[in-house]
Amino acid sequence: MESLFINTLMAIVSTAILVLVFWRIGLLLPKPEGKTENLRNFHCAHPPALFNKEFKCEAFYLLINIFISQSVAILLIFALMKFGADGLPYQVFDKQVGSLPFVLQVLLGLLVIDISVWIRHGFVHKFLWSFHAVHHSAKELTWLTTRRLHPVDQIVMSLIDFVILYVLGFSAEGMAGALAVKYLNNLFVHSNIVLDYPKPWKYIFVSPNMHRWHHATEKEAHDKNFCVVFAFIDYFMGTYYVPDNALPKAYGSDIAELDDIEHKSIWKELWQPFKATRGTTVAHETVKPGRSELG
Repeated sequence: MESLFINTLMAIVSTAILVLVFWRIGLLLPKPEGKTENLRNFHCAHPPALFNKEFKCEAFYLLINIFISQSVAILLIFALMKFGADGLPYQVFDKQVGSLPFVLQVLLGLLVIDISVWIRHGFVHKFLWSFHAVHHSAKELTWLTTRRLHPVDQIVMSLIDFVILYVLGFSAEGMAGALAVKYLNNLFVHSNIVLDYPKPWKYIFVSPNMHRWHHATEKEAHDKNFCVVFAFIDYFMGTYYVPDNALPKAYGSDIAELDDIEHKSIWKELWQPFKATRGTTVAHETVKPGRSELG
């Protein structure tokens, strides 16, 4: 009970700090320029506000994923470890990874995690799009959008990440360090900041602009930019799409019921993916759960 209280208190305090930090950064940066081409770096993509129209929705997902989805994922991981681990290859590179210095473990872990992100991100886009579309339904990207995940989406992705790291043999410390860095960078690339890296860095690391194109409604950007740390993975896998000096014209999932922020409710949004599994009605056409073919 005491540990639950401490974890809850830490989650509340860290979230409050993040709210203030990203809000303060938004106030310091120049306001949006009102265009989507020839943008200068270090601008706000959207008018900075402590609470935007979707704050209530995104705060709800933050809480439900911290206190419910992650708890369910942890229980499933423990169950997998206890009852299903014998069927998994056990710590294949345990000795090799364990012999590395902690910093190298974290760097290698980041690479492995981002490859895992590319795999499972592509998986949910193709096979669980109706659930993952909840994340893409944000009309404005902020750091809170990072946690805007349907519980089914969150649980599936957590399990895939764990299985890959477990099988390869990363230590608990190395996994924790890599996951922490990846999480912080994921918050950054979702933030309300216009920032593209100069060449060749834009082909090496994921920038906020690169991830904005992942959320774009333009068809050319669909199923692109899956990684959240290393851009070169997307580049080599043929899923890199970052037009120079440009931002998307709009963000959304292309599912009318999810993109209508004026009339939808959180409960409808949670239930919508289950209705969408038999085909999803979008603004102009009916599609299967996957938005388009990968590649």
